[in-house]
Amino acid sequence: MNDQIYLIGDVHGCYKTLCALIDRLPRGADSKICFVGDLIDHGEGSFEVVQLAMRRGYAAVMGNHEYRLLQYKDAFLRGETPSNPRWFYLNGGAQTFASYDKASRVQKLAHIEFLSNLPLYLEFAEFKNAQGRRLFVSHSAIGRMWPLRNLDGDSEAEFRRHVLCGRGNFSQNEGVFNVYGHTPIAKPDVTNFSANVDIGCVYKHDFGRLCALEFPSMRVFMQENIEEGG
Repeated sequence: MNDQIYLIGDVHGCYKTLCALIDRLPRGADSKICFVGDLIDHGEGSFEVVQLAMRRGYAAVMGNHEYRLLQYKDAFLRGETPSNPRWFYLNGGAQTFASYDKASRVQKLAHIEFLSNLPLYLEFAEFKNAQGRRLFVSHSAIGRMWPLRNLDGDSEAEFRRHVLCGRGNFSQNEGVFNVYGHTPIAKPDVTNFSANVDIGCVYKHDFGRLCALEFPSMRVFMQENIEEGG
């Protein structure tokens, strides 16, 4: 039985770095792992990262980059350049499309189905820290949006938008320990009620590390970016 879970920051297609990080974990690839979203884009190995997550049955929440790819899934399946040049050329979409050049249509469809089914957030009631806060994983910090999660209409839509791509809202919520990514920082920011585990793996010249937070022990594992080029 797993008594620890490992929350891994934004991978962004850095497959070799991800494998090296997983090798550092006490149980290696057999660890219980959950990604905070943004498995894809920017790096050269998005196909391999998604394939690994699927094959090993690792958990993940949806990030804004997965969400964006799904908006252009028809172009992706056809291998055509999508209609949003900013996302495609400036935010890593082109690298993701290129990583699927040799993938079959069956593989592409399987990956799209996997990404489509990623939840907006995951709660792990079985994992609690020393203060009794249960683990809640999302791509962006839930902050003050937490009370909106079970409402309908505009409130629920606002919660969705914020959890996918909001920034700068770090309010604590009673009984919850929120692990998230989305905003790259120089080192993991672990507080009494939350942790940002995105330390900018793909941004090799500014940050360039990938981390995993062991919960509830709060031990941090880090791996330098070992991708070629960049």
